[in-house]
Amino acid sequence: MDTQNRVALVTGCGKQDGIGAAIARRLAGDGHAVVVVDIEAGGARDTHEPDGLAKAEWRGVESLVEEIRTAGGTATSALGDISNREDVARIMADAAQAFGGVDILINNAGAPFSMGHGDIVDVDPVEFERVMAINVTGTFLMGQAVAARMREQRWGRIVNVASVAGRVGSKMNSAYSASKAGVIALAQTWALDLGADGVTANAVLPGLIHTSRTISGMSKKAGAPIDPAKLSKTVPGVPAGRAGTPEDVAGTVSFLASDSAAYVNGQSLIVDGGSLRL
Repeated sequence: MDTQNRVALVTGCGKQDGIGAAIARRLAGDGHAVVVVDIEAGGARDTHEPDGLAKAEWRGVESLVEEIRTAGGTATSALGDISNREDVARIMADAAQAFGGVDILINNAGAPFSMGHGDIVDVDPVEFERVMAINVTGTFLMGQAVAARMREQRWGRIVNVASVAGRVGSKMNSAYSASKAGVIALAQTWALDLGADGVTANAVLPGLIHTSRTISGMSKKAGAPIDPAKLSKTVPGVPAGRAGTPEDVAGTVSFLASDSAAYVNGQSLIVDGGSLRL
């Protein structure tokens, strides 16, 4: 992949086994300088999240930066709430101070699955609004913060990590599904706003991906802990025969962030092992 000393900012990187961390590792391996971001160093803990998935020495984004640097890459970290305009401005200022600015934005941060989860009659409207604030408003604020620079330099890549739930819905997940549909729509709209300026905006729609958050969400729905080992075995309804890995998503993001994807714009790339065939 051509990099030309580009700078990638990835949100939602605090979980050791998360999609954000996998994306940051992959983009650093591609040669980009990477800014890894989360609301707190280890990411927001979800209800029913199993213990012991991260190593005891894992310190969230700090450990991720050290890992990338040890592997020969370039990285720094920043903390902040993407739904807060002041935090977004500070995150961007940190990125500019470290590397000059952001050329590639990966909007991966999202509200915990358990927030706003439940049947329509049981969902707390306050939690619904918080999910929308993080997933939709936060994604918008981050995109808005990088758009002017990308337009001026006539090159940029924005990738919004959405979900198949944003395309087909998800039972007892009004807030999550609606917010992910919004994330997809933002990418489509930005493709129209910025496409003539050499900037692409796309969405990646993961399906069943083996992460602590996925296990937490499945446990919440089941009302009992889910055995993580089961996701590595045959999964009914997934033609690939297994749950996806964060690295599966990272590979797709790597392509969309590259020069090779210059003519891919406003698209929703589904990464689900063939479960949803559109």
